[in-house]
Amino acid sequence: MAYDFGSLKLGIKNPFKQEGIISTLAGIAIVGIGLGPLLSVASVIQEDRTRAWLYAGLGLFLLVLGLRRAGRGLFQLFRFFVGRSVPTSLAYNCNPSEQDNAKAEHRFTAYDAKQLESMLMGRKNTTFTEPQGWLSRLLHSLIPSLITTPYPLRNLAQELFGVLSVTFTAIIAFAVASFVCATGLAGPVGDLIMPLMSVLLLVYMTFVWRATGSRLQSNQMGRLQAKGAGGLARLLGFSILLPIIIGYGYQQLNLDSEQAVQVSQLFELVTFNAWPNLSYLGLMVIVVLAATVVLFIERLKLSNPTTEVSEYRDNLQESIHPNEIFINTESIVLANRRYNEIPNRTYRAFDPALNDQSEGKGSFGGELLIETQPAYRELEHSPLFKLCRSAATLVAQILLVVGVATFASVIMNGYDVYLLANSVFFNQLVPALQGVRDETLALEIAAPILTPVADQISGLITLLFISLASTAAGHILSRGANLFWAEMHWDSLLMWMKMEGTYTESKVSTGMSIHDSTRSENVVVRSSITPWIISSRVRTTCFATSGNYNLELPRYILEMQKNDGELAGIVDEIKSFLRGRESIASITNENDLANAKNIYDVNQASRTPLGAPQQNGQLNIEEQAAHQQRQEAIEQTD
Repeated sequence: MAYDFGSLKLGIKNPFKQEGIISTLAGIAIVGIGLGPLLSVASVIQEDRTRAWLYAGLGLFLLVLGLRRAGRGLFQLFRFFVGRSVPTSLAYNCNPSEQDNAKAEHRFTAYDAKQLESMLMGRKNTTFTEPQGWLSRLLHSLIPSLITTPYPLRNLAQELFGVLSVTFTAIIAFAVASFVCATGLAGPVGDLIMPLMSVLLLVYMTFVWRATGSRLQSNQMGRLQAKGAGGLARLLGFSILLPIIIGYGYQQLNLDSEQAVQVSQLFELVTFNAWPNLSYLGLMVIVVLAATVVLFIERLKLSNPTTEVSEYRDNLQESIHPNEIFINTESIVLANRRYNEIPNRTYRAFDPALNDQSEGKGSFGGELLIETQPAYRELEHSPLFKLCRSAATLVAQILLVVGVATFASVIMNGYDVYLLANSVFFNQLVPALQGVRDETLALEIAAPILTPVADQISGLITLLFISLASTAAGHILSRGANLFWAEMHWDSLLMWMKMEGTYTESKVSTGMSIHDSTRSENVVVRSSITPWIISSRVRTTCFATSGNYNLELPRYILEMQKNDGELAGIVDEIKSFLRGRESIASITNENDLANAKNIYDVNQASRTPLGAPQQNGQLNIEEQAAHQQRQEAIEQTD
């Protein structure tokens, strides 16, 4: 949609300033983290070129990442350009003056003209659609008022509820796997399966969190998404079958007791403890849910899902041509209700259909669906909501910075661990195992040598999962809080009008006397009008973004409120116009009126003999007969 400049402003402020400041500071912090490895390149390049290249690559990567985040934050601080055509129309705008914008915004419209008419006629709101999927229905059953929130917020709630459900299901699955191992269903390898299951649980939960953050992108939130429980069932089935499959495979190896001990020692050596990461991930779940739950509770208090309209029906008998009714209603009555003199949004044009019949009779009909320019209404959030929204954004950016810092630590320490492992392997392990042929003895020798390296690798893996969990939680919390910053509300008049009726034509003539010097002959159209008007004050919402398409996203109807007073004013204006119409043409120009009077005086003087004025203004018998003959001749001609 083009930026339409006008001197009359709409009073819309940039909603992202505070969020932009926090994001900019987070980006600067990431840039600072990236400068550390870059500044260290000069000091280590003489000692180790590989480390220098690693530091340079890591520093450049973090520098780009930080600059992108800081740039995004600064972009949110730039001027919020708002033209006179925002926000997006509810349906395709048929107004001839807005055709360019209508074509540009058509892909973002959330309704069509038939849906809007159905909503007004049926006193219903099709925005609040039925949830799809098992988890979605469960969530909406627990929180019934959630259905009255816009699609992006409902999707956010469903995604978070899905993460919470997966978390609890994963815990249950782990408990089931523990039960399978404890009861001996997995065989003698049960003690080895539990550490493996904890690692798999951690990997699975990290993957779920990162996938949830990706699904919260703004371009995927315009339509309500389904949330089923198929993944939960597969997770439970996997937790039962995996230990049994591993146990069965272990039994097929036919290992003796000594080999079993070796496998157990080797498994303990290569397996790291996943419980610290699982605990940290649980903490992230609590942080994200605590912030979003408070925001949702405060936001639901603002919901008022009314679906009320004002209605007017009547039958009028007026002397007016049907086309004049439509012209006056659209071009005068409704045009007077424009907001800031911005053209109304016409979703169904008033295209009257006149069906002419014989002998000056016919029928007519036409429909109009129109919305006035939406006026911005700032939401009145509670102090708790504002505090929690700012805190959620701040915590989200801190988590992102922590994730980046932990990742940098993994990369930088990873190289040291690599050097340590290389040194231990070639300088200690290989010389110690030379000439050793006994596997048990070799394992006993290798275990104390490799344990420090294994501990270092286990620490790196722990830091890596902390980085992944922090980044995922930061993205979820950041994108969730952004929705609460971006929501904007609008008020407008939405009106549907239908006029039907019949009309007849007749002639009205004045000045028919034989002595009249002027004559007016008019064709009068007598219309029987049946108007049906339904109107409502609608509260709509859209979710803004930063950039060229800041307010060009779908707009949803949240409330429909009665406007009896406004509708009464519209009806009074229409009736006033109908009753103020003139059916007989007359002379309004003063010069023409004077000329007509002069002609009348001349004619009167020519008809009256000198010295014999008319008595009491009465015509004589000859004049009456002539007037009667003239009248009969006119009637025969008609």
